[in-house]
Amino acid sequence: MKRLILSASLLALAAPAWGQVQADYSQYISCGTHEPDEIIICDWYLEDVHRDTVIVTASRIGFDRPDDLTAPISTITQTDIANRNQAVVADLLRTVPGLSVSQNGGAGSLTQLRLRGAEAKHILVLIDGVEGANPADGAFDFGGLSTQDIVKIEVLRGEQSALYGSDAVGGVINILTRAGEERERWRANIEGGSRDTLDSGFGAVLLVGEAALSINGNAFTTGGYDIAGLDGEADGAKSRSLNLGLNAVELGGVTFSGKYGFTRRETDFDSDTDFDGRLNNTADETTVETATARVDARFDLGAIQNKITAHMVETETDTIGGFASNSTGARHGINWIAKADFDDVHRLTVLVEAEHEQYKITPNFTEAGAEPDVWTTALAGDYRFQNDSLTVSASARLDDNDLFDSTATWRVGAGYAFPWDGRLRASVGTGIKNPTLVELFGFFPQSRFTGNPDLQPERSTGISVGYTQEIGNLSVTLDYFRSELEEEITTLFNPDFTSTVVNLESDSTREGIEIAADWRLADKFSVSGSASFLNSEQDGVEEIRRPDVLASATATWVPMDAVSLTLAVDHNGEQRDTDFATFSNVTLDSFTLVGANARWSVTDDAALTLRGTNLLDEQYQEIVGYASPGRGVFVGLELSF
Repeated sequence: MKRLILSASLLALAAPAWGQVQADYSQYISCGTHEPDEIIICDWYLEDVHRDTVIVTASRIGFDRPDDLTAPISTITQTDIANRNQAVVADLLRTVPGLSVSQNGGAGSLTQLRLRGAEAKHILVLIDGVEGANPADGAFDFGGLSTQDIVKIEVLRGEQSALYGSDAVGGVINILTRAGEERERWRANIEGGSRDTLDSGFGAVLLVGEAALSINGNAFTTGGYDIAGLDGEADGAKSRSLNLGLNAVELGGVTFSGKYGFTRRETDFDSDTDFDGRLNNTADETTVETATARVDARFDLGAIQNKITAHMVETETDTIGGFASNSTGARHGINWIAKADFDDVHRLTVLVEAEHEQYKITPNFTEAGAEPDVWTTALAGDYRFQNDSLTVSASARLDDNDLFDSTATWRVGAGYAFPWDGRLRASVGTGIKNPTLVELFGFFPQSRFTGNPDLQPERSTGISVGYTQEIGNLSVTLDYFRSELEEEITTLFNPDFTSTVVNLESDSTREGIEIAADWRLADKFSVSGSASFLNSEQDGVEEIRRPDVLASATATWVPMDAVSLTLAVDHNGEQRDTDFATFSNVTLDSFTLVGANARWSVTDDAALTLRGTNLLDEQYQEIVGYASPGRGVFVGLELSF
């Protein structure tokens, strides 16, 4: 019955066009000229026009201002992206408090993030409203995700399962691309430099009657370097992507929008062929193809705003090497969100959702043609009281799936704005992460990994307290958080190189402090930075790949209207990792990455860029046994008209 309901709903939506957060964003990105950090909102659901940065992540429909939220959030704007001019999203996200990066090599290689000490699979990643994680292993790989097509990133920290369900234990990363643009425009760019790297992109927005069709593409290639650190052959990577958006399609009182995206990434890597716990120079290669699609329909029924979204993602991974395999994970879903406002201070949002996940792999772990799958349905509600100084919010969600008992998650929060431009906020909530299909049913036989069908969902309870103070052009935010994870799923490695997964009986505790500051001097100079201090333990033992200290700073100087200069510094403190040569934990040294970017607007339509990465030529490891890239210099040309 669930399959029948979902299939019928998808067919009903797919006919008019190709929705979720992206549709919200597209309503205000096209509202005429505006300052880069001062977006004018003219959403068709909002009567008031706010001149402020808005957040679309914290509400499944419509907008919220940062000052109205009861959970900590960080935003990376289009100006931030241009100033840092970093090629991949993972490097941009180093600026977010509490967020660490683990990368198996250079650009294009497997890259995972951890937020507030949570695992990589505990972060819900949305790209234009579509959950991007591979349905097979439950984690999103940031390797090679380019910044060229991105206009904004929002990171909502802390347990968010009450609105988003499984995966949102550590938080939500919402990425918005140019697929939502509605103004007619053209753009192109190209950049080349160290390690035989070439990065190019193009984009266009075409008006089709009252609707807008956006087309964006990207091509990237790099010769790379030897990730084994043996001065052997270089491990390169290349990727191609196409992003299509269709917006503002009006049919019978319903506004449709949608997006289709396709990415192909090919990455060379080294593997451990003699099983001594160290990489050897090999000619292994992984190809990952990901297709995403979304259809969004918005309409009013009286005073109730409605949004229906159908979405899908399919990721195929083909590995050629010592452990050759081919796997495909697919996710299809649909949700209906309805929101009503009462007396200008009360807001009620209701969500109904259904989702289907499945995967297959060759060689097969069970029997030919086996495709394990799971269905999940959910009902959620969110209430918010908002006046000039006080915000109170409460959310609850009930999830039901084929493999586990029904699970309930919740979250409550409050915020209060003081007359002296300070604001206090606090929240407490729960998160849940269901076991992934690979964890339940296993992987290909050569991996010697055995799944565990008796696994139970991981459960987290967390609190967060924060205070923001604004003094003129200076804004400072301090956050404290503490989370306890029960039934944590972990991998057990055996000396004979077999492995499996189990639920731990002991709790994992994550506690920390996050500090963020931003200061601007007119349009000539700006400084922003963050620092995070984390203590993450499992049964009293420090957990791996969680740096104890993270820090980041960005300074931009605009000496004249046509020139901007940016200095970026990112620090990663000491962290523990597993050394598979001895099957023991070791401590990886701290490191600091220094980068710079210069931009010269030659004309109103053309700009030249010069950027440097790892200028101090740090030799570091984020994962035991994987070497780091050295210093890099890149020159680029950007055209926009």
